[in-house]
Amino acid sequence: MLTQIKAFEISDPVRKDYKSPFKRWDEISWIRSKTVRKDLIFGLPFSPELVPLVSHDKIAEDPNRFLRVLAYRLLTHLQFTTLLELNYVNPVCSTLAQGIAPISLNTAQRHDALRIYCDEGGHALFVEMLSSKVVETFHLDHTVVGRPQFDRILDQLLLENQNRISLNLIKLFFVTISETLVTKVLQAVPNDPQVASVVRDVIGDHAADEALHSVYFRDLFPLLWNHLSPYEQEEIGQLLPKLVWAFLGPCRESEYNILRHLGFKREEAQGILEEVYISKEVAERVKQAAQPTLKMFESSGVFSIYSTRQAFADYQLM
Repeated sequence: MLTQIKAFEISDPVRKDYKSPFKRWDEISWIRSKTVRKDLIFGLPFSPELVPLVSHDKIAEDPNRFLRVLAYRLLTHLQFTTLLELNYVNPVCSTLAQGIAPISLNTAQRHDALRIYCDEGGHALFVEMLSSKVVETFHLDHTVVGRPQFDRILDQLLLENQNRISLNLIKLFFVTISETLVTKVLQAVPNDPQVASVVRDVIGDHAADEALHSVYFRDLFPLLWNHLSPYEQEEIGQLLPKLVWAFLGPCRESEYNILRHLGFKREEAQGILEEVYISKEVAERVKQAAQPTLKMFESSGVFSIYSTRQAFADYQLM
């Protein structure tokens, strides 16, 4: 392994200009400089503006349902985070750190991948601790939120493409996308005075670390894309818009389960979701949220391939 890593370092002189975004990592990362947030939850568990369900009359006019939907939305976000960090981001960072990724990385880049690995393990720890507190405070059923949508979609994409392209390559591109998208949750919740301070602080800690991760993966993406063969670019190009939607699209299955758990009948729950999620509006929100990553794709030459441009247009991302 050491021989392989050294060969990568020598063979890629361009990477000598790499500028690490982690110069002050020891001072500012959560895992190096902060403590677990242990305050009780006083205030709303989540920002109502980020939860379309609570705008529906049948939720908004019932204080108990309103609060429980917000609490379940927080729990959904936390469980999404744990699974993303442990099952996707950290395996990819391990590969990058060991020098066995499909691109050449120098020592500084590999060490930074390890820093991200440490950060993400810390994130999984503090969101799991907050998850336990949320379940206890609001008397939630942990099983209601179910499996995150992105995980189900990725499993399907991996199954469909197992004989076409490297599955590890698909996972690497998904992680690059997920790490360059700073979601509205990370942007808005830490600054929402309605939300309980412990929730704001935990999500704020996460957001601060992810800002640096985003810089790292934005630097990595063009190297990764330009390393691909023309065939691989065609195949991955078809998957990129699907991966964006997997990460940013609403998790309707989870929200359906929540509505049913709150006492709505099947037809009522389906009707509420149809009223809340208007396809054109959802597509516009996903497109807006994806702008930083779409710009990264454009600057890297992704849209120079006609079939890729068409795939993004088909998913309303052009």
